[in-house]
Amino acid sequence: MGLCEKQLTCSLDRGSSWEDPRSRSTQRRCPRRHRALSALTLAMRSVFAARRAVLVFAVLFAASLPALPWVLSLVYPLAAAAVMPALPEENVRVTIAFIGDVIPHERLVDSARVARTRPGDGENPRGGTAAAAYDFTPILRHVAPYLRAADYAVANLETPLAGPESGYTGFPLFNAPLELALALRQAGIDLCTTANNHCLDRGWSGLVATIDRLAQAGLAHVGTNRSLTESQTPLVVDLKGVHVGFLAYTETLNGHSPPRERGTYAVNRLDVDRVASDAALARLLGAEIVVALVHWGDEYQRQPHARQIAVTRALLESEAVLSRGVDVIIGHHSHVVQPIARVGGLAGGPGKYVAYSLGNFLSNQPWRYSDSGLIAYLHLEKSGFRARVTGLSYLPVYVQRDVSRFPTRYRALPVLPGRETLSDLPLSRAQRARLTQIPAELDPLLFRPEEGVQPLDPSALGLSETPAR
Repeated sequence: MGLCEKQLTCSLDRGSSWEDPRSRSTQRRCPRRHRALSALTLAMRSVFAARRAVLVFAVLFAASLPALPWVLSLVYPLAAAAVMPALPEENVRVTIAFIGDVIPHERLVDSARVARTRPGDGENPRGGTAAAAYDFTPILRHVAPYLRAADYAVANLETPLAGPESGYTGFPLFNAPLELALALRQAGIDLCTTANNHCLDRGWSGLVATIDRLAQAGLAHVGTNRSLTESQTPLVVDLKGVHVGFLAYTETLNGHSPPRERGTYAVNRLDVDRVASDAALARLLGAEIVVALVHWGDEYQRQPHARQIAVTRALLESEAVLSRGVDVIIGHHSHVVQPIARVGGLAGGPGKYVAYSLGNFLSNQPWRYSDSGLIAYLHLEKSGFRARVTGLSYLPVYVQRDVSRFPTRYRALPVLPGRETLSDLPLSRAQRARLTQIPAELDPLLFRPEEGVQPLDPSALGLSETPAR
């Protein structure tokens, strides 16, 4: 080793500075060699400094090991709380009730009349908001406790609420008074789906008036829209911390069409790709469970047709609606009850459900199968940050008609198997027999306890066998 190299090494080891007396002449004769030696000096100094830092860190780390768990116990909860919200202390359970078709035939509307309309009474062309001309609350008095006991309740309103100017009428062009919406709200309904084949019975103005009157009654709506923005904003409801999205669509409009300039948004038409897109948007808005309310199928048929099954598979299965962001399909329109089925999922675990049709909830169709319908109860559970569907129960509802006096009087009666059905109106022998028959004819369509589909247990809603009315 030459003199310069020995003295350089010693100097680096001692941490002192040293300058070779020949460095100036070397710098003049060989500047490249001088720069290389300077770089080497800096590099070696860095290595020695890093070695000292590692040794110091190792000593400090070893000394702190006994206190490490205590430090982490303080730091981790603070960091976790800053990053994510607190977990709920226990599971949250939510129940949503869905009722079938509310079809106010003219005879049913007439039965609710309680006062002759005079200038200044109710809704009438001359204005005024004094005494109501109609009262539907007695019709719903027996079934209302089973709606109010749910956390949220949804109805299929199959009529416009266009106002009295053109008169209140039934089939084929419906129009019902505002008091029907008020009675539904008082009975416990929170949301009405308005996407159905009668939503344009009174044209565009009737569609807008219906939405406005529902809001006046304190009811949300889904399925028809006053603007493009409204049609592009899915309804997401917070139910005890579980966020549920509600979508609604119809297959048919009975030949009616909205104005051309409003055709893209006035009514939600059933299309699998549209449903999937809306479901994805609802998820972006926070929905953990997505329910599609669908007006479809063939009237008076007790089994779903091929189109209903295809859409279900497109939404719930690998190529269907339920697989594309939808968890539950609730169907309407057939005016008779159709099957309820679970789609996918393992036994005892979460699944997706389709109720093809809930039948009639309120109507003047007294023949067999159309004289009754269902309240379907969707059961949800949230544990931590995960919400799931745990089952679907059902309660049959019978529409009683008392023709012993004029006008005919109506009552929607809950039918609990094995228990006496009560009414404030006299029940005929034929009606009592029919009340016994309804659960028996529905069981083959609905009863699937292994899939989480079974009759309602009133105690699950906190109700006794005969709830107070």
